[in-house]
Amino acid sequence: MKTFFFSKIGLVFGLVLILMFTSCQSDEFSETSVLEEDPEMAEDAEESDPTLRVNNSLIFPTTARPFGKSNEDWAIEFGKAVVSLDCEAIFKSQMLKLSDKVIAPFGSLESSNDEYTITRDQNIFLSPAFFFNDYPCPAEFDWEPAEGQSLEDFLKESAKEIMGGLEIKEITIDGNKIEDTDGYRLSTDLFHFTGNPELKECFDPCITGESQPAVIDGYFMMLKKLKVGKHTIVVKGEIPSEGFSFDWNLVLNVTK
Repeated sequence: MKTFFFSKIGLVFGLVLILMFTSCQSDEFSETSVLEEDPEMAEDAEESDPTLRVNNSLIFPTTARPFGKSNEDWAIEFGKAVVSLDCEAIFKSQMLKLSDKVIAPFGSLESSNDEYTITRDQNIFLSPAFFFNDYPCPAEFDWEPAEGQSLEDFLKESAKEIMGGLEIKEITIDGNKIEDTDGYRLSTDLFHFTGNPELKECFDPCITGESQPAVIDGYFMMLKKLKVGKHTIVVKGEIPSEGFSFDWNLVLNVTK
């Protein structure tokens, strides 16, 4: 079995980490949070850039494909960005760049206060917790699928079991509570990644530095563009079996 350990915004167990949200279309947010429509925009601006839609939801629905990618696609991009870090960076709170327009806050799973300055042209891909489950592992871990079980099913089942022990108690964005946090959970299909081999010594003993398969289970959501000003995201959660709880406060200062 893998050895588990924690490490922020992601739930990091042995060779894993990552959690996010799959969006729920019914969540209501105050209009003061969403980017105001630029009157100079052409009528077809929304069609050319879906993030310019202005309504009472701050989060893209799970069926949306912002910038041509689904939530699952962005979760995989996020996971790959995390396992490309080195041993010094992997344990630091930071903002990861997933594309020219999409960035994602990352850090260890613990109570903390993080603050970043972003531009109004950047979208936040948010994950309060996730599990990055990769293969193969050293023989001493006894980490193999059962006879007849596919590798994808094996990785998905074990990731689901690990994530099942974590409870997201509350998520608020600018004081607006997300009612159905479980609606933001997803499990990816099997994909391949190449991680930083340095992480084998400090973070995940199963990372080889070569192409290898993995799945991600976690909570993920893509926020729409935010108005210029200060925005606060609060995530409260716990792992009852470990007697562990966390309270993560994220402040985003949006500039022009």
